[in-house]
Amino acid sequence: MNLKTQFPLLFKTLEILVVSLAVALVNLNSLVRIRQFPEVDNYSDHEGNYILAALLTTLLMIVLLRADGQLGKYFQAWGRNKPLILFLAYATVSLVWTVYLPATLYKLIFLIFSSLAGAYLAVRYQVRGVLNALCWVGAVFAILSLLVIVNFPLIGIMQNRPFIGSWVGIFWHRNHTGNLFAFFSMLFLLRIVMDGEASRIRKLLFAVLYLLSAAMVFGSRSATGVIVFLFLHFAAFLTIFWLKFRERLKPWHYYLAGALLLAGFLIFITNTAFLFSLLGRSANMTGRIPLWQDLFSRVYMQEPVLGYGYGALWMQKSFRIAMQIHHGWLYQVYFADNGFFDILLNTGLVGLLLFLGVYLTMGVRAYRQALTLKSWIHFVPLLTFLYIFIGNLTYSFLLEVDQFVWMLLVVMAFLTSTPSRINNAQPYSQPSRTNAENEV
Repeated sequence: MNLKTQFPLLFKTLEILVVSLAVALVNLNSLVRIRQFPEVDNYSDHEGNYILAALLTTLLMIVLLRADGQLGKYFQAWGRNKPLILFLAYATVSLVWTVYLPATLYKLIFLIFSSLAGAYLAVRYQVRGVLNALCWVGAVFAILSLLVIVNFPLIGIMQNRPFIGSWVGIFWHRNHTGNLFAFFSMLFLLRIVMDGEASRIRKLLFAVLYLLSAAMVFGSRSATGVIVFLFLHFAAFLTIFWLKFRERLKPWHYYLAGALLLAGFLIFITNTAFLFSLLGRSANMTGRIPLWQDLFSRVYMQEPVLGYGYGALWMQKSFRIAMQIHHGWLYQVYFADNGFFDILLNTGLVGLLLFLGVYLTMGVRAYRQALTLKSWIHFVPLLTFLYIFIGNLTYSFLLEVDQFVWMLLVVMAFLTSTPSRINNAQPYSQPSRTNAENEV
């Protein structure tokens, strides 16, 4: 008896529920009015319920994969991502030497859950289905954020110094809002310009969502968000230009483009004070550079090889306050404001190298896939690779506040390690025959 065939509405509902729960759980601690640092010592703030929800979602994923006959493919896909398995195993082993066992255990549960969920999305829906899901997520985040800002400004707009007036929407901080909506705005832009399968009405909807996402970036007044926004748009326009005109390009065009990019980079690093002043920020990146120097010399060098244990360092309130006092900040120092540096602090040099094995492998695969298939939709993993890099240079978007960006990394790692084939374009629209053929 095929339960999926007999109860199609039930299984469609379960699909929507699983995706919704997965996205909600990996974003949980970044939402406004939710504790950014859970009470892992006693689970007094619903942490036990969050773990149960993650377990239930995992069970539902298994049910849906089995109902579709994809459970074997799911395990095979994990076999093609051994660097990810090694990193997860190392994070688990750090329970032995962690300086804060409850924090490492709690955060490890959600690291593993977000990895399982990311693999599920990639295997089950493939690249177009994942893109559809991400656009739905971006739309929901944008609309909810707008509603919160308009109807509950004391929640949706920051009221504490020095961030008064910055939009946050449903998220906890302006840098989080600006950074995240920069990514979604890029996705909506690609759907407007490159998605030939989208109807005029759908493209109009993407245009509205693009404008709303861009407004959230600039309304957040986050220099981090603006920089990520500009960088991703530059990368997206390069992608669009190359896809449209690649057959006309000569070798000297590539040499010229490389020279211009190098010149632009040199201009940036030699004029940081002026460029940051245009965004209302100081040359020391609003105190980040002194913080990084201090963390490296006083903290990292004490445990350079193995680190302090996955997720353990910043979960200690005493450590956050000590860093606040030492640097004279108006608020606690929540993390290093660099995702790669925080991985180095928590998991040491070994953990960072294992992580880079995951990240760089995904980047190489994404680059090869994009150039081989020459389809805009297969550039999404490569653009996501670039987003993870630029988005984590001045904000800890990897494994500190939440696991959404980590889940994105896992999704793209599995998409680029799975042989291209006609995809399952849910949620929540089916591709046309022409589009499906382009995905082979």
